[in-house]
Amino acid sequence: MQEFLMALTSFAEKLLLRQPLFILALIIMLLLQKQLRGLLAAVVWRVKVGTPVKIASFELGRLHVAPQGDVRAKKGLIEVRKDDGTRYEERGQYYLPNRDLFLVHRLAPSTDEGEVYDILMYLVPHKEATLAGVSKVEYYFGEYWKQRVFTSTHRPSGFSISTSAYGPFVCTAKIYFTDGHEAMVWRYIDFEMGELGPGIERAYHQVR
Repeated sequence: MQEFLMALTSFAEKLLLRQPLFILALIIMLLLQKQLRGLLAAVVWRVKVGTPVKIASFELGRLHVAPQGDVRAKKGLIEVRKDDGTRYEERGQYYLPNRDLFLVHRLAPSTDEGEVYDILMYLVPHKEATLAGVSKVEYYFGEYWKQRVFTSTHRPSGFSISTSAYGPFVCTAKIYFTDGHEAMVWRYIDFEMGELGPGIERAYHQVR
């Protein structure tokens, strides 16, 4: 057993002398494993959705290319037909229950270490709709936020809330009206416009 330990010690010393960069890289990877996981997840997602990934002079192109030019000239790609009224009625159901209030989001590169984007979520009234009749909005993001429900009561900001994330997620928001009516809306918080978004200010409520 003693001979084995001596041999192991000798091997470790030789490895340290001959492979200092390898050991240093290993230590760095162990110390930054959380950040590296987040970076890897972000790279995988960007490749998955077709967003270019550029590291120094190396760039991974888009996996999916949208049709170019006038699509009307490409027969078989698009079919146009007259709605029989069912789609019009169905579409109306996306306006009525929530009284023409909709959940939207903006995003920008995150200022939080280990995250990819900072996301701002809030309500927007459609046309003549108003937020005057809303008392509060409850947001739910899922398990990565410890299954918590976050309540916003700040009407001037559109009942906004902000957070940071390293991957897309579904946000549900329950709207409470002053007359007792309630409505549930949802939005897929995607990163599709992440390349174009400028920096955003924190919402009145910011959660982690």
